[in-house]
Amino acid sequence: MDAEPLTIYFDGDPLPARPGDTVSAALLRAGHLATTRSPKYRRPRGPYCLIGECGTCQLRIAGQPNLRACLTVVQEGLVVESQNAWGPAGLDPTRLVDHLFRRGFDHHHFLVRPRLANVAMQAIARTMTGFGVLPELPRPGAPPPELHEHVPTVLVLGAGPAGRALTGALEAAGVDVLALDRRDRLGLSRWHPAPLPQRLLVDTGAFGVYAPERLIAAASPPLAGGSPRLHLVRPKHIVFATGAREGMIPLLNNDLPGVLAARGLAHLLERTDSQLTAPCVLLGDGEEAEALAAQLGVHRYAPADVERILGRDHVEGIVVAGRTIPCGVILLAPTRAPISELAAQAGAQLRFDGAGFAVLTDPDGRALLAPRPPDADDDPAEPPWQIWACGHVRNTSVDPTADGLAVAAALLAELAASEPS
Repeated sequence: MDAEPLTIYFDGDPLPARPGDTVSAALLRAGHLATTRSPKYRRPRGPYCLIGECGTCQLRIAGQPNLRACLTVVQEGLVVESQNAWGPAGLDPTRLVDHLFRRGFDHHHFLVRPRLANVAMQAIARTMTGFGVLPELPRPGAPPPELHEHVPTVLVLGAGPAGRALTGALEAAGVDVLALDRRDRLGLSRWHPAPLPQRLLVDTGAFGVYAPERLIAAASPPLAGGSPRLHLVRPKHIVFATGAREGMIPLLNNDLPGVLAARGLAHLLERTDSQLTAPCVLLGDGEEAEALAAQLGVHRYAPADVERILGRDHVEGIVVAGRTIPCGVILLAPTRAPISELAAQAGAQLRFDGAGFAVLTDPDGRALLAPRPPDADDDPAEPPWQIWACGHVRNTSVDPTADGLAVAAALLAELAASEPS
């Protein structure tokens, strides 16, 4: 990118960044792999999925705790701070846990007696597992959150390949459609070449589906120093195009900083017009793993051949067939799991596909409803909306663009059939 570089501050130190970077991109480029520690065992943690799904990159950003660094775009002078760490920058006294309990410990039965010791241990544990502190108080006279209400015919959750294909077909037919996505516009544009939806709320995450109230609640960060925005959406049809998240490959030390999802890193490099500079290897099976290795220009190993990942505070290498291969970054290409939690809130039935829970649909993409509990007290006479799913949230092996177009055709046929004659 040709724009002027920016400066952000990480734990008080200036850090160069590029316009359009996410905080994770700037930190990784500067060699900051570890940014926090795990809540139970105080193991070093860093970003993994890089698409906002895993939560291991949460930091305190501009005074707000628990923000995902991989979804937060840098600004000049942005202040970023580590969370869940004690002491001055670079000194974490809880590293002693690693030394005192080299074989691990059963924290459920640790210091159960005497009771006084247990009370003290619990107080220390609660402090150690905290994810940051409360956000800074708003300034006096700060405006309240903005409330926006939307009543589209179709709400599409997700603007990836499947969501874009479906939304484009609906827009071409004149359907009133609104799309939401948690990612920002630049990230979405660089992720896939298809045009973005015309009515798209970026940086907007749906956090609740309330069937009895017939609404979906979503939130967006403030614009240009304004207030956060709350969106209440009451659609007739909901299409879940939420895609799939990165799974994990079971290997010793697979949680070390420097273990990254290959697909997420590929998207990040596309976004920032960057190239890999650290020595890397990719672990994964199948054609997609081979394609990712070729795209990123790294050597691929089958996970079954890897004995362990080396390193203590960050990745230092892997052991394959007794041979040590030094590397600073390990890219994983595991089987993905559908992102189906919101669909389940809406009433969709799920099925286990071997890696996660996919939305169960008919061949046209209509979600099958989950059985109602016997003590349900809301009116079962008429579902509040028609639920659809397309792309990897219903089947991780389909082509998401083709599936989005197929579900769009079925939805358009249903809309045409429901129009008064």
